[in-house]
Amino acid sequence: MRGADAMQESLFMVAKLEDFVPEDHPLRTVRQLVNAALVKMNGPFNEIYAPGGRDSIAPEKLIRALLLQVFYSVRSERQLCEQLRYNLLFRWFVGLAIDDPVWDHSTFSKNRDRLLAHQVVEGFFAEGCDWPAGRACCRRSTSPSTGR
Repeated sequence: MRGADAMQESLFMVAKLEDFVPEDHPLRTVRQLVNAALVKMNGPFNEIYAPGGRDSIAPEKLIRALLLQVFYSVRSERQLCEQLRYNLLFRWFVGLAIDDPVWDHSTFSKNRDRLLAHQVVEGFFAEGCDWPAGRACCRRSTSPSTGR
């Protein structure tokens, strides 16, 4: 007998996003390293955001999302936000719950200037150079042709 092509969704689901990410996925290691660097950046983040007012989107989430854009060659912030709406791996890496709303793509434009003006990106990658895997990438090598 042929089965029906129908789907019945559960009313309730007891699962975490982490349950959908394979244990050996490379982003698990990357996320740990990124989170360790972002924890060390609490000071600079506190300095560039006002103590009062409406809560902003956490800069840590924005940076994680931008890293995904680079890792997966997502061409625009608009497409990145689309991926964040339905890609469970992206939601998990960024730190969005399955039912959290995704911010508008213009959020990246508005916050990029703030993060660049306060050298947050440089600070993040400087923290990354302290990782064992990052030390080799961040070492300056001298070029025989230029001497630099």
